Amino acid sequence: MYPVFNENVRALNSIYQLQHNYKLIRMEIPSFIKAAYKAIIILVVIALVAGVLFSLSEGKSFGASLYWAFVTLTTVGYGDIIPITSAGRVVGVWLATTGLLLYGYMITIITTVGTKISLSEVFGMGQCKYKNHFVICGWTPVSEVVLEELLTAKKEVAVITETEDDIPTIKRAGEKAKVFAIYGDPSKIDILRQAEVGKARVVMLCMDDDTKNLITSLHVKKMNPRARIIVKTTRGELRETMKIAGVTYVSKPYEMSGRLIASAAFEPEVANFLEDITTATDVDGHDLRQYTLLKKEKTTVGRLSGQLREKTGATLLAVGKKVEGTKEDWTVHPNPDDDLEISAGDIAILLGNREQFKKVKELLGTTQGR
Repeated sequence: MYPVFNENVRALNSIYQLQHNYKLIRMEIPSFIKAAYKAIIILVVIALVAGVLFSLSEGKSFGASLYWAFVTLTTVGYGDIIPITSAGRVVGVWLATTGLLLYGYMITIITTVGTKISLSEVFGMGQCKYKNHFVICGWTPVSEVVLEELLTAKKEVAVITETEDDIPTIKRAGEKAKVFAIYGDPSKIDILRQAEVGKARVVMLCMDDDTKNLITSLHVKKMNPRARIIVKTTRGELRETMKIAGVTYVSKPYEMSGRLIASAAFEPEVANFLEDITTATDVDGHDLRQYTLLKKEKTTVGRLSGQLREKTGATLLAVGKKVEGTKEDWTVHPNPDDDLEISAGDIAILLGNREQFKKVKELLGTTQGR
């Protein structure tokens, strides 16, 4: 009983300390400005007092004495004005000593702020600076795969985890400039703000708790109505509920895994093919990508498919068309007829490798994704 109690106490203390550090870090910049402002005011007051005392003791004009005070206070000491009397020397020693102490105080403040900002990044307490980025809420096996795929596509990603020990793992997953790790509860609005959800392009909810996924989706929809929200769920009956909450796409990874396993049981080559084309991390393998068409003139599937095969080598597998009167509802036409008309705003889903997709980008004048 007592070991368990002690563990709980230590855990609560750790949580309290992290919360305390987070509050301190958020206040560091304003505190630094206030401290620097006070130090500057003190320096000016000391210089004025020293100027008056030097003028009285040395018989110099106040302007010359004030000049001497600032030169001495900055430890420059040109030597064009020097104290002659004992009182003047005492003022000079006092002024130089006070200046050194104040400079040391300001250096300490700057060092402390820099250290705490560095610690905030290490412990996942910093503020994300990305825009039009991807946010992953929850660190699960699904999240690991998602992050790997996004980094392969060279996307900027913020990852929110509820476990502090996951922070180093997330940071090691990719370049520092591409991955930003945050420690906290994704269903809390302040943590979502820390991940800059309001500026995100896509938010992916990969938590194992469906209730948290639902609550978080409502927060995200309110904070960023334009963001696409993707949810991983284990319960198919929640699909419609998630859609009502503003979720763009509901993923059921267990069902997809089950279908792939069943396919591998009697169609292993089909399973291998599906695994290959859905994995962006295989450098030499093939991939499925979608491109939004930009050209205003209408064309047909047959013409576009012929151009793609001739000039890039990529294969047109499907075409996506937006459902009229909706924002995020699309109809996908797999293996479309050659005479199907396509125009600007439609989506072409292509099969190819990396070299072929480089040529596709040049031909279509657009980038991957939507």
